[in-house]
Amino acid sequence: MKPTFSIGEALAAPFRLARRRPVSLFLWGVIMTGIMVALYGMLVPAFANVPIGAGRAREAMVEYIHQSQMAAVWINAMTPLMYLAMLLVWTAAARATLSPGKGDRLAFLRVGMDEVRVAVVYVAWFLLWYVSLIVLVMIGFALGLTIWFIDQTIAIVVGVVFGLGVAIVGTWLWLRLSLIAPATLILKAFAFAEGWALTRGQVWKLLGLNLLKWVISIPLTLGLYALVAAILAGAFFGQGLTWPADAQTVADLQPLFRAMLPAGAVALIPVAGFYGFYLAFSAAPSIVAARQLLDGVPVPPAPIVADAASGDGLEPA
Repeated sequence: MKPTFSIGEALAAPFRLARRRPVSLFLWGVIMTGIMVALYGMLVPAFANVPIGAGRAREAMVEYIHQSQMAAVWINAMTPLMYLAMLLVWTAAARATLSPGKGDRLAFLRVGMDEVRVAVVYVAWFLLWYVSLIVLVMIGFALGLTIWFIDQTIAIVVGVVFGLGVAIVGTWLWLRLSLIAPATLILKAFAFAEGWALTRGQVWKLLGLNLLKWVISIPLTLGLYALVAAILAGAFFGQGLTWPADAQTVADLQPLFRAMLPAGAVALIPVAGFYGFYLAFSAAPSIVAARQLLDGVPVPPAPIVADAASGDGLEPA
């Protein structure tokens, strides 16, 4: 019988992880949230002089674009740090998924060869996918330009059909490459061939899994936005705050920002929890799928244990 994987088991994995490892998930979220807050907090002074007064929309746009271009340099410089944190948290979530009954003092966070191999795989994965798309787009552009001089209507039709074809091929390639990193982490060796072989005949199931992940993420994201908005709005109106009528620049809003800092800190708690779960949601399903395909059998439920080291209570699936 050909090995396969259970979409239900894959989708349930991050929710089980959230029940068994709430402290770990929250810590992962704190790491990502802390980096983002630090990054964007450093950019706030750059926009202090952006005009916000009435009738200054054009001036504000010019200043905002100018400062955004300068801030982009700083953001690009800090991007590797963000990717490093995402890598560490992704591998931590993967380890936790693979070891449901095992405690860990460091929330499964490591810096070792697993992280190096997964990083190399993702860089190679992205380059192959991205370069392939660029080549296809260039071919389509050359083909469309050639036909354009013959018949513009045909060129438009060919362009639309070719564009749809590129989207299909790009999605197919992305799905075929999607289990290489999970297989690499599980096998503790570069698993380019193994990961590619695992997805053979599984493209439709992987597509369904990722579409369901996207559908599930929508209400979760909207719920987070609603909760954060409720916290901030409650603090704003609860303190009787008003928008300063005489504010001319962003710097003039400092008293308002200071008054809202406690509420902002409270709002970061669900944000951190959401980011921790989101990263587990991105890692756990593919790990379960790869594990089941490698084993050829479903992943058995974890035993009931207590993680005294990390404080995470475990429960059966």
